[in-house]
Amino acid sequence: MNLETRIGKITLRNPLILASGVLGSSYSSLNRIYKSGFGAVITKSIGIEEREGNPNPSVFFLHEIKSAINSVGLANPGYKLYKEELKILIEKKVPTIVSIFGGNIKEFSEVLEGLDDLLFLGFELNLSCPNTEKEGLAVGTDPQLVYKITKEMRKRTSKPIWVKLTPNITDIFEIAEAAIRGGASALVAINTLKAMIIDIYSKKPILGFKRGGLSGAAIKPIGIRFVYDLFERFGEIIPIVGVGGINSGYDVIEYLLAGASAVEVGTAIGIKYPENKTNLFIQQIKKYMNEQKLESISELIGGAHND
Repeated sequence: MNLETRIGKITLRNPLILASGVLGSSYSSLNRIYKSGFGAVITKSIGIEEREGNPNPSVFFLHEIKSAINSVGLANPGYKLYKEELKILIEKKVPTIVSIFGGNIKEFSEVLEGLDDLLFLGFELNLSCPNTEKEGLAVGTDPQLVYKITKEMRKRTSKPIWVKLTPNITDIFEIAEAAIRGGASALVAINTLKAMIIDIYSKKPILGFKRGGLSGAAIKPIGIRFVYDLFERFGEIIPIVGVGGINSGYDVIEYLLAGASAVEVGTAIGIKYPENKTNLFIQQIKKYMNEQKLESISELIGGAHND
């Protein structure tokens, strides 16, 4: 039974990838996730300078629906300091994708060029950062800027470039097309949805930043829909990585059937012990493949599109 999967030029031992922002601040936590059985890990999103992020509380778990709302605000140590963590990950041979962000092309370029000499798998462009030239408008909602950033990053590295798409937009196809024209190696769908929670007794928002992003089981049907639609439109020209609400191996399978070549898991790993979750996911995937008499994980990809 072969669990290997390919995302363009990248081959992973299985389709499980740690999503950016979850246990990704240090080499020790990322190494722990890989050792637990994941196929690869993605770092916390890294920018130019150290950033404290938004005031606490910045994460609120909605245990009843296996979800969370966060407003961490891209807190990170900056690429110069984080580079030391990356060096150790590479020494330990942990398959790593580096998530980077910026408010404009110049910022993305500085971070990418500052890290590109290291031998990790590739970059993921986190486009949720506010555009510094159009204050308040997220980079990933502007197709022209997505195209320009992706194209410029493509010029500056030979590594694969994954573009993470936001669901907080009217037409995701427009953004996906811009990323593809710019030279993206894969599309990642989806990032968190705009969300908020209010305490009915204090009559105030619970999060320190008031507004946040929803992740976890509540958004899985939305993630599945986006992946399905993207695969239907672009599946023959670019691989898709699914993310959003994965809490079991069966959720992984659902994303693969929708068209994902791999999946990113975040909130579920943050809530429970990663080793237990990983073992469960792998067992469930193998059980399903055995029941369906499948020899390779590749046989599942896009299966829901078959007539």
